[in-house]
Amino acid sequence: MPRLIKRYARSRLYDTQAARYVTLADLQEWQTRGVAFSVIDVETGQDATRVLLA
Repeated sequence: MPRLIKRYARSRLYDTQAARYVTLADLQEWQTRGVAFSVIDVETGQDATRVLLA
């Protein structure tokens, strides 16, 4: 199951598994290492993973 990252206002990213805020650089590193994760925009409920990493 992929890690759930919640995206809040001002692009704050919260890792629900580790219970801490992460950076875009953290997500890019995870992508390189093959860690499965999904970024969900809290306001809209939509998947923002592709938009964020583009």
